[in-house]
Amino acid sequence: MAAEVNIRPVRTLYSAKQYSLFDECEVEPLPELIAQSISSEPMARFEAPDPRGLSINGKPLGEHLEHAGLTIPLKLRPFLQSLSFAEFEARYRPGGRPPYAPRAMVGIILYGLLQGISSLRDLERLARADVGCWWLSGGIMPDHSVIGRFVHQHAESLTTEFFDQLARRTLKVTGSGTTTLAGDGTVIEAMSSRFQLMKEEALKQALAQAQEAAQAKPDDAAASKRLNLLEQAQAELKSRQQKQAAKGKDPAKTQVQSNEPEAVLQPQKNSKDFRGSYKPSVLANDNRVIVACDVHPSSETEVVPGLLDRAQAMGGVETALFDAGYFSNGVLDTAEQHNIELLCPEGQSEGDDWNKQSNKQIPKSRFIYQADDDTYRCPGQQRLTRRHTCKGGKSGRAYTVYACDACSDCPLKSQCTRSESGRTLKRYDSDTQKEALRLKMDQPEPRQRYRQRQAMVEPVFSQLRGRQGLNRFRRKGLAGVKVEFALHAMAYNLSRALVAALFRALYHWLSRFMSSFDRMVDIWLSYTTDLPTSPTVENTAGFQW
Repeated sequence: MAAEVNIRPVRTLYSAKQYSLFDECEVEPLPELIAQSISSEPMARFEAPDPRGLSINGKPLGEHLEHAGLTIPLKLRPFLQSLSFAEFEARYRPGGRPPYAPRAMVGIILYGLLQGISSLRDLERLARADVGCWWLSGGIMPDHSVIGRFVHQHAESLTTEFFDQLARRTLKVTGSGTTTLAGDGTVIEAMSSRFQLMKEEALKQALAQAQEAAQAKPDDAAASKRLNLLEQAQAELKSRQQKQAAKGKDPAKTQVQSNEPEAVLQPQKNSKDFRGSYKPSVLANDNRVIVACDVHPSSETEVVPGLLDRAQAMGGVETALFDAGYFSNGVLDTAEQHNIELLCPEGQSEGDDWNKQSNKQIPKSRFIYQADDDTYRCPGQQRLTRRHTCKGGKSGRAYTVYACDACSDCPLKSQCTRSESGRTLKRYDSDTQKEALRLKMDQPEPRQRYRQRQAMVEPVFSQLRGRQGLNRFRRKGLAGVKVEFALHAMAYNLSRALVAALFRALYHWLSRFMSSFDRMVDIWLSYTTDLPTSPTVENTAGFQW
């Protein structure tokens, strides 16, 4: 017998005429402007109910939300209606059972993330039980598997074109731009458990067992998937061991997440624990709108070129603000290539000294390079002269070595070097850029502009963690994590659009109030000026009344 196919039903809320307990309520159809796609190709038909056909106890759903003070969905729906979902809709073929409308699916997901709901099953319950979600979705009730497949099917659009479209719309609503941007990153724990961490020997044993299982059952998809995952973990482990060896560290201590190889073991924020994690990064403007975002397994600086490319596609970027963690050759080169002014201190932006601090030895930034005679002057006022040059190559960049012969009798030697031959410095071609940036960050005006960075970008991650619950990713792998973070960033941008709408409404209310107040003052003044004046009477004491 042929196996039965389990087809999931399309569920929507009942939208026939509903009656109040006391009287009948008529719902008038209202026109609604929706961003339509222009295409000559036949389009699929979607399940997209109109929420204005829904009512609660005979009262239209929109009126109920307004009366209950649930205004967020009422403001979000026009925003989502202004966006184009043509790229999503083009992936569906005409004919067959109509799928849920992409506009409604995205509305459910982003509305849930705004409330800190990111689990697929919790989103399923939200779509069925939350009246605000009904207004955004039209009352469709997709189950968790449908929501998951939707995210997987449209992953590329959600992280690129649609994200950029929503960011542009948010910039327009907030009346902000991309002239000055601030960048930052954080560490978010991966989904995989820390108990899945393996060193080289344990990984070899697990790989051998997986190979035996795959050979015994060649048709078993789960066994093949497990084998492929362990092979990726082995390749990732070898790559990390080579990097550790190049740094002079013991490669035998290197670990890899066996079921999520791309996650990197690294310290957590505000904690000394090491967990498999990723590093998401954002660029935000002065209105705290995220204009670009990306995720890297372990680096915040590697994604800077891509972030600036996406930001420049939305408008001109003149200044980029980064903290001391971005004071590197790659970021300096990227800013120069994009013709962007970079404001980035080498050390902590506290007090008067923003240069790099170190408890191990006096940092290189304390040595002053003198181009006239090609020497360095150390904090002890001694000269470091040029000794030899390394051309560089595959092993690294070219540099010139400078050394001093007066270190043995220097009172600062214990703070400067432990070498018997004295302190040496390596000068790279990029050091000229770093020295110019250090001098720039010592000036009052650049420092004043740089101080905006903290208020521009750091509250972004505070809201992502505190209000949206992004303390741990729910999807595995770098590709899945990028989609999840892009969804969180879009939900965050929706909150910025809501704040702008709130302030705009408050401004209009205050304007109307002040106009009414001014009219009342004018009427009062005109009334008092028309009153008859009393004659001046002098009393016996000589006072005037």
